[in-house]
Amino acid sequence: MRTCRRASTALASLFFLFTCTRATVLRADPIAADISAVKQGPIEVSATKSALTIRWTDASSQQWSAVFALDDKLPLITSIAVGGSNVVEKATPVYRCSTGTRTGGWDAFFDFPPARPQGTRNFIQSFHPTAATVRTVGDRVEVSFNGMEMGIFSGTMRYIFYPGSALIQQVAVLETNEPSIAYTYDAGLQMASEADRRPGINMASTIVYYDAEGKLQSITSPYGSERHTLQVHYRAVAAKMGVGSIVALPSPHRYLFARDYSTNMGYAWYSSWRGKVGLGIQQPLDDNTSIYPWMNAPPGTKQEMGIFFLLGSGSANQTLDKALSYTNKDFFPHIDGYVTFAPHWHFAFTEQAVGTGTTWVPPFKPGLESIGVDSAMIMDFHIDGHPADLTGLRMRELDDYYKACRQQSDNKFLLIPAEEADVILGGHWSLTFPKPVYWLMDRKANESFATPDPKYGTVYRVHTPEDMWKLVQVEHGYAYQTHPRTKGSTGYPDKILNTAYFRDPQYFGTGWKAMPSDLSSPRLGERGFRTVDDVNNLGLHKVMLGEVDMFQISKTDELYGHMNVNYVRIPKLPDFDHYKVLLDAVARGDSFISTGEVLMPQSKISSAGGDSIHVEIETTSTFPLRIAEVVWGDGKSTHTEQFELDTTHEFEKRAFQWNVNAPAWRWARVAVWDIAGGGAFSNPVWREEQK
Repeated sequence: MRTCRRASTALASLFFLFTCTRATVLRADPIAADISAVKQGPIEVSATKSALTIRWTDASSQQWSAVFALDDKLPLITSIAVGGSNVVEKATPVYRCSTGTRTGGWDAFFDFPPARPQGTRNFIQSFHPTAATVRTVGDRVEVSFNGMEMGIFSGTMRYIFYPGSALIQQVAVLETNEPSIAYTYDAGLQMASEADRRPGINMASTIVYYDAEGKLQSITSPYGSERHTLQVHYRAVAAKMGVGSIVALPSPHRYLFARDYSTNMGYAWYSSWRGKVGLGIQQPLDDNTSIYPWMNAPPGTKQEMGIFFLLGSGSANQTLDKALSYTNKDFFPHIDGYVTFAPHWHFAFTEQAVGTGTTWVPPFKPGLESIGVDSAMIMDFHIDGHPADLTGLRMRELDDYYKACRQQSDNKFLLIPAEEADVILGGHWSLTFPKPVYWLMDRKANESFATPDPKYGTVYRVHTPEDMWKLVQVEHGYAYQTHPRTKGSTGYPDKILNTAYFRDPQYFGTGWKAMPSDLSSPRLGERGFRTVDDVNNLGLHKVMLGEVDMFQISKTDELYGHMNVNYVRIPKLPDFDHYKVLLDAVARGDSFISTGEVLMPQSKISSAGGDSIHVEIETTSTFPLRIAEVVWGDGKSTHTEQFELDTTHEFEKRAFQWNVNAPAWRWARVAVWDIAGGGAFSNPVWREEQK
């Protein structure tokens, strides 16, 4: 009996332990939802103890709903449905990142963060929310969950819903307090897809994308748990899900940090395994070079690690094609009265043209034409050719260069020859002449500055900054500082601000490019803006020229994501003998710069009396807009007044007017940025030039 009592006690204890354990497993970890900041509008929000529901309509008046589980033990997204039928169900956000150490300052490009002795740290998300906060922002709704951690980063997971759109933005808003952090991140969504299960633990998920050559592919997922890397055109991948489909896509330009090359390394991924499908975006950790700078995470800044999902009630092909409309299918739209101009390419064009013959069409020409570029300014002899040669070889190469550019120019495409000279004046700088000019980058003591030549006309030899600038003035050339304050122009133009040549109007300005990357900013290219603003506060009149600064390209490259263009206000594309018309307009700043998704065909900045600035602009945009900003300087400091554009919608044409109080303003410019970080912005105008 005694033994039996012990056995009974043991069994009772085991039963009690099992019951408690089971209760622990089944007990919910509730997420408290606060919807007090939600206002009445086109997006409805409701909450119960177990679910948070968002309801809205898209541009086709289809009714959508997204249900979030308020239980940490369940998948975050219970469902996303159209017309009451699920497209997505039981979905969980997916994030991981790699971190390294930034050296050389936040503007450094010649950097490879994993190369430090401490190497690279890799982290996967740990997401355990206890609270959800919902608020209305304009006519949009933001849903934020706390408890998002990823190694040294911590913060919130945010979902943003836009009225009249089936586009949902997922953003991990994270910060770190560690110094000198550079990072990359991957993001996505893992969804239940029981309908894709097949016998033998197989899946038959339909994955759709455009391959690197632009051909539509529809594949069935192979067996395996791993993530599959895809080299896709347009940076987007789609899947058939539920009664519809979903597309994963990054911000077109914000996600891809600056590189010297646009090779397509595979920026999309998918997975399909045991009833779950994942779609997402990724950043390869290196490109087999020592120059691969990653993105900046200054301490305390809120890094917006985002991804977009476009939902659709149709096929994966249909929803994918709709997603491509956000970048005009990677095309810079034509605007009457403007020419699209993309400078700063290192194609080693002349060597190839001479080696292949007159019938050769360089691959960059159809590549640039296919994305809407009317004119390109290339810069040969950067690491190719013999720019330092002081014999006839240099002259022959220049002659071949000019002839080859003329041959590739026609009434639809203009190829302008330039050089990134990198000698004499300081830093890296671009030199362009309005006609063929033959010059040598040094001269001996007994040689003249200019000598007649029976074949080339006049041959110039320069040795000093005075020589160099005399050549620019005599031949009506133009110069600008390429990639200011970074790369080979680190410290420039700051070191030459007081020189006569930099202050000359023919040294018309500085380059702008989305470099470096910092996802805490709503805009791109902070370095370029700071440079031109600082220079203009000194009383100089300098403008920006959007530049690309990349090497050879092919039809399979991921080109558009690294691009910006200058929309130059001239009536038509000039021919090769008259491209000075384009250069003159660029030097005047008679242009705006765009990433393609936002256009600003009309802008006017004028004095509104006293110290007020009056701004009028017209925009067209694909993504909803985020902010506009009027930036102005008083000769000492740069000031910004920001305007929230959180009631704008996708695929809109809008007109805006603002009056800004700007005491003692001397110059001003205006910019507009969308929710994906793309934008358009004017060049500065000066107060004394306003009537």
